[in-house]
Formats: sequence, structure tokens, C-alpha cells
Amino acid sequence: MASRGAVNMVCALAIVLMVWAMSLSLCMSADVEVVNASFSSVVGGAKTGKSGVVPANGSPEYLALFVEETRWYNDLVLGPWLPSSVRDSIPHTLQTWLRNYVAGMLLYFVSGGLWCLYVYSWKGEHFFPAGDIPAKEPIMLQIWVTMKAMPVYTGLPTLSEYMIERGWTKCFARIEDVGWLTYVGLVIAYLAVVEFGIYWMHRELHDIKPLYKHLHATHHIYNKQNTLSPFAGLAFHPIDGILQACPHVIALFLLPMHFFTHEVLLFCEGVWTTNIHDCIDGNVWGIMGAGFHTIHHTTYRHNYGHYTVFMDWLFGTLRDPYERKATAHVKSS
Repeated sequence: MASRGAVNMVCALAIVLMVWAMSLSLCMSADVEVVNASFSSVVGGAKTGKSGVVPANGSPEYLALFVEETRWYNDLVLGPWLPSSVRDSIPHTLQTWLRNYVAGMLLYFVSGGLWCLYVYSWKGEHFFPAGDIPAKEPIMLQIWVTMKAMPVYTGLPTLSEYMIERGWTKCFARIEDVGWLTYVGLVIAYLAVVEFGIYWMHRELHDIKPLYKHLHATHHIYNKQNTLSPFAGLAFHPIDGILQACPHVIALFLLPMHFFTHEVLLFCEGVWTTNIHDCIDGNVWGIMGAGFHTIHHTTYRHNYGHYTVFMDWLFGTLRDPYERKATAHVKSS
């Protein structure tokens, strides 16, 4: 079984690399000069953008763009809460962590609260005609687990920004540094790497028993439709949550990525996990929606994927909720 798992991982990695190569080759065929300039910058050369010659990626002048951007984020989020005199006395990295913590908490409670208000209060009779709305107790437990984990969760984007600001990754600051076609290709490749990484991280958290027992089981106590809620999306052991999000950071060392887009996609995990834990079937082809993820919470052996069903289809762990409903309907008729 171990050797087969290794072969599967190699095959999946090959597919991810193929998607990456295809994305880049498509971009290169459309705008060779811009792409060549951007990639020469990634390895330390200079390039020409729309505004003329810009500093090499990795130079102090270019890295200062990342620091300037993160300071702006800090002022934007912390400004309403802390006066500038207090913020200026806090080290930059600590400010970044505090900003990520505040933003993470706001995102969690606003998205989860609005989602629950809509699907339970406004549309409860439509989405849950059988009355399977979660009780207050599991929802409050999910919130408590998330609040304990959030200070650790937000350490990951803080570490990510620290490494980006020091030029350890392949991030670039502006889309015009590479061109729009290259940017789109890189985002596709980035998402492919993230999908691959999260699938295997999630699967190993189930297959390696000590990891499941001590980490992932915290999340899987919510194993029935009437215990899952949008607030369960981040209710993990903190190390478990970081492990499943770390492919977002690992990808930065594998391929160039726009800094702001990376930040948005990393924080949008909070919205995505809210969506896939509401037990409402969206039935969008190819997407690992709540219908698929609810099966994962009840069988524990299927639907490990994140955004799409592709990895589960490839490795035989996919269980389609719509096929099951069709089969049940045929049997009952």
C-alpha cells in the first residue's frame, strides 16, 4: 500500500507539473518577451515593465515594495483600533501577526454569521425542510475551538509575509511585472499545486493514525449533518489547520506568484471552508462542494479534495452524492 501511495503521489505531481508547464507555455506563446523578462527577474536579473526598467526581484529596492504593501495592510486593518503612536511602537512582524489575527477573526465571524443567518434563519425551511439545522451547542463548540486555534493559524500568513519581504520566495509585487497572460497562467499553476498539496496532506492526516488521533480527530467530531455548520470550517487543532494550509506557502518556493493574490487566496480559505461545511448541495460540476464534503465527514475515507473533485477521481477516493441519491431513488421506485 505504501509503494502504491508513492506511485500515486508521483503521478499526481507529474500532472501538476504538466499543468504548470502548459500554463507557462501558453503564456509564452502569447507574449514571449514579457515572460522572458519576468522570469529573468525571478532569478535575479533586471526586466522592463510598462513603466520602464524596474529593480530586480530580490534587490533591496524591489523587496521594499513588499514591505510597503504589508505596512499599508497593517494601517488599513489596525488603524481603526490602534492609534498610529501605538502601532509605530510595535515591531513590524508583530504588527503583521496582529493584523492577520484581527482580519482572520473578522472574516470568520462575518462570513460564518451571515452564512448562518441566510441558510438557517432566512432560508431554513427551503434548505432544511426536515429540520436538520445544527443545535446551538455544536456551533458554540466550533466557535470555541476556532478561537483557540486562530492565534496559531495567523502565524502562517505572518511567516509567509516575513519570507516574502526577505526575498526567500518567488513572489512578485505587481502584475505588470509579468503581464496579464503570464499572471493568469501562474495562478492556474499555483491552484494546481495547492490542490495537489491539500489533497495529500488531508489524506495522510487520515491514513497516519497518530496524526488523525491527535490532530484531525478534533475536526471530525462533527460527523452528522445536524452537527456541521459554517462555523465548523476552521474548527481544527491549530497544527492540523496549518498543515492543511501550508501548500499555499510551499507553492511560493516552486513558482512565481503575485503577492496580493497569494494573500487573497490564503484568506479566502476561510470563506471556502464556510461554504463546504453548510451541508447544502450546490451541485456544480467538478467542484468539491458541501455535498461531497459532507460525505467525507460521514465516511472518513472519501472526498479529500479541496476545490475540485479531480484528485479524488484520479486516486479512487471520490464518492459522488448525486449518484448516491439517484441510486436511492431508483431503489425506492
